[in-house]
Amino acid sequence: MSTLKFNEALRVAAEATLNSRLPTQWPVLIVRDVYGRLRFAIDAYRPVSPEGYDERDEASIPADQIYPAEAHQLLLEATAHLGRYATTQQVLFRDDFSNPASLFQNPDWHDTLVPAFEDADGVIHPELTVPLLDRQIIGQDWLRTKHERQTNEPPRVVFYGLKGGVGRSTALAMLAYCLAREGKRVLLLDFDLESPGLSGLLLPADRVAGFGLVDWFIEDAVNRDNSVLDDLVADSPLAENTTGYIRVAAAMGQGEYAYLAKLARVYADVPTSTGPERFAQRMERLVKSLEAREQPDIVLIDSRAGLHDLAAISIATLADLALMFATDSEQNWQGYRQIFAHWQQRPAVLRGVRERLWMVRAMFPETEQKERFERFLEHSYDLFSENLYDEIDPAQEATEDVFSYAMDSESAPHFPLTVRWNARFMEFDPLAPGNRGGIGDTDIDLAFGPFANRVKSILWGE
Repeated sequence: MSTLKFNEALRVAAEATLNSRLPTQWPVLIVRDVYGRLRFAIDAYRPVSPEGYDERDEASIPADQIYPAEAHQLLLEATAHLGRYATTQQVLFRDDFSNPASLFQNPDWHDTLVPAFEDADGVIHPELTVPLLDRQIIGQDWLRTKHERQTNEPPRVVFYGLKGGVGRSTALAMLAYCLAREGKRVLLLDFDLESPGLSGLLLPADRVAGFGLVDWFIEDAVNRDNSVLDDLVADSPLAENTTGYIRVAAAMGQGEYAYLAKLARVYADVPTSTGPERFAQRMERLVKSLEAREQPDIVLIDSRAGLHDLAAISIATLADLALMFATDSEQNWQGYRQIFAHWQQRPAVLRGVRERLWMVRAMFPETEQKERFERFLEHSYDLFSENLYDEIDPAQEATEDVFSYAMDSESAPHFPLTVRWNARFMEFDPLAPGNRGGIGDTDIDLAFGPFANRVKSILWGE
């Protein structure tokens, strides 16, 4: 018999929860710990032990809230089949906790899909859905997609890419400039904390603010005040000849020499009178504080690249629109498939995030554009249709609440915005004047005009 692996263990546990001999009034829940080990949990009271001894005050527990001993035994037998993927040989019940709600009402429970598969004997095992609480060291924020926004708040646009070097920060800077030319008040936030660079692109060294975003996290944890916000945002000279403005909150402040020491501490939860405040909650509070102070028309967020918690928070929690930058390489599609499949396995999470996503074809080449665009479009459509779009039965009419698009629909999130490749933008300085290698509006509009127009259309219908 082969050793049980991570994916197989969840399948074994999921199948056990659907045993027809288990009582239906108490759904069997599954808790997966940080090592991937599994444990069943029942929102009921533990059955009386076979010996008849029970240290609980039985009179205080209604008989109809005690789990049947026979069903308990079935779950113990199922636990034994999990081998090393069982945490213990015990099932969790209400009376294992002084505060049962801390487990059974935890907001991180998600109905999770276990994919169908065909085993070595040719037997088809169907897709299953089980309630799963996934205890993770990192990555939990990919599943926290609660997004409550007021209509009078500025739209937030997140710039994300799985890899660096796809022109994400340049596109952000040029979109900011195009918007400032139209009189928009633009606020830029550099949340690529591990690889800060937005300030270097948009601010001369002597114009960087005294503090950076990392400073706010450090000082807020210790002093619980917003005094650093007074010197956290700086004006970019990129907008000096426009009717709007560009304000930049950089990752690090001017003259910083202890950035790594600060960065090592920013992700910690902070104790409060109502319990720990998670990094994601603090990050959202910071963004709201800056929005209240700056009163921008739009907020542009440079996200951490890769499968990082900062990216998860930016996309799943903060974004009204998440621009997903990609080139037409298998590395990019494989990475995005992993993110999308992670959401797809949790339908409620998927519905909370998919309408905020939009693909961007970065560094669109100057040659064979038609063929290259069609190939990218096909790959993008496959990605969305296989993971994010609702399946439509051909025998039924599509309804307005169905989230699905045809491949050639330009209003679809898989239909990419494009940023044209231009050699002049590879190592350009957006702050340099034209006579010193700077780039004028004509080149900017040629490379970024269609991209900027599409973003405005998505956000404001322009």
